[in-house]
Amino acid sequence: MNANDALQDDLVAAYGGLLERRRRRRRLARTAAIACAGGLVLAGAGLGAAALFGWPAPLHVKNELAAVDQGLPADLRLNPDVEHARAVAATATATLYAASLRDGGSCTEIVTAGERGRGATCATGAEVASRALVMTVPSDAGASPQTPVVVGGRLNAKNAAKLEVRYADGSAEPVRLGDDRFFLLEVPAARLASVHAVGLELLARDEAGAVVGQEQLPADWDDPAVPDEQSPLYVSTRSDESDFTKVYGIEGHVGAGAATLELDYGDGTKATILPRPGGSYEYTIPPQRVGAFMQPRMLIARTSDGRVVASATVAAVAYWRARERSSG
Repeated sequence: MNANDALQDDLVAAYGGLLERRRRRRRLARTAAIACAGGLVLAGAGLGAAALFGWPAPLHVKNELAAVDQGLPADLRLNPDVEHARAVAATATATLYAASLRDGGSCTEIVTAGERGRGATCATGAEVASRALVMTVPSDAGASPQTPVVVGGRLNAKNAAKLEVRYADGSAEPVRLGDDRFFLLEVPAARLASVHAVGLELLARDEAGAVVGQEQLPADWDDPAVPDEQSPLYVSTRSDESDFTKVYGIEGHVGAGAATLELDYGDGTKATILPRPGGSYEYTIPPQRVGAFMQPRMLIARTSDGRVVASATVAAVAYWRARERSSG
């Protein structure tokens, strides 16, 4: 090899090394940019930024969304697309996840601090079409005036451009929208006592500022449940979660001076139930009747002389679910 050839080889090697170093630097730069973007997404998730959503729902949320159809016959199931459930709105401490329905509706769940799922709720396509906005607010038993409050939902009205929350003192604040016009509002600490005491109002407005829809969170939204003993006739059904079309028994409490209860099966057959001292009662449905409650039946309380003092409807869980979904 002469001197010129050797010099050429050295130049080629040096140039090749330079190109390789440049390629490595570009790869590192791209990697750093990707890592930085990932950091922004994570930061956005933590800070509740409006533009960065879409991460997949965790498994426990998918399971809870799928459970809305548990025990229901095929014709009553909503079949939410849980495999593609995703985050659609977020605050600093909570996330709203949604799974779409085939009819244009959706099932959602709010998850608060500690990955605590707050229960899945669904709005069918018919409800979306008929209501300007849908709101859900999880509550806590024994809540104090400073218990955190989150309000989630979706802005449905096509002419609605923005959403605001109005508090009891008349002041209003904008509510940031997430993906597909879902929203999640975390009530500020200074407003918690007021919201627990008197509720709040959500207002949907068009571009000109006119109100095109509203939802009211009433003052008693998180009041303690009325004890069974205070109801003239309280009835609870016993069911198997694998099939909510069936009722295996009823139980509850009756007051108002009732001496007997009468369960009317609707075909001329009536069962007599004797309350215990104090008013509690329990009744096991005969096996041949457990499937008879997809039609509502009447439970009637009578005094010793036969006078009706209270009545209540008895129906399967699946019946009530179907009624809720058809009225939505």
